[in-house]
Amino acid sequence: MAKTIFFLKCGKTRFSDEKGFTLAELLVVIGLSVLFTGLIFAALISSRQICTSNTANQELQQTANVIMDKIIKGGSEPGGIFRLSEATSYTIVNISELHFIGIDGIERRYFLNNAGASLMYRHPTANGTQDEMLYVAPAGTTLTLRFWTLAGSTYANITVGIDVGLARVVNGRNVTGSATTMINIRNHVT
Repeated sequence: MAKTIFFLKCGKTRFSDEKGFTLAELLVVIGLSVLFTGLIFAALISSRQICTSNTANQELQQTANVIMDKIIKGGSEPGGIFRLSEATSYTIVNISELHFIGIDGIERRYFLNNAGASLMYRHPTANGTQDEMLYVAPAGTTLTLRFWTLAGSTYANITVGIDVGLARVVNGRNVTGSATTMINIRNHVT
């Protein structure tokens, strides 16, 4: 018959042949729990950053399309809305500045401001010309505007290419949105 020894402590009885966890076993279990918890949190944070970057990319893409739409549909003026496609001729002054002459013989412009953070539209008013801000880039967002074909020449009845680009650093990653189109500048001169 096995000899049984009883330990009395705080009114509880414990048999000496019962097995419990040793300190080393407890430390291993706690360590593994901490490790797996850390891995799960790292995966969650990483997936959240990727999701945030993708959301920012979609927002920039939509914004680029809105800017492009504003350029194509034209600006509101005292005489109504003037569309870029109604110009008689245009000149690409530099890669991000387009001057064009309307059927009224008055020059209009699309250009970026000095900081490169706003899309501007210069158009005639009753008192001369006015610079209207069509879009202001949020802080930390880079706006690019590019017109082509060749800079410095005047063209009529030809197609002009337009690129709009937006970029932002989100969670240490560079995310971008862009829109590109071609628009025909019709020659209205008879």
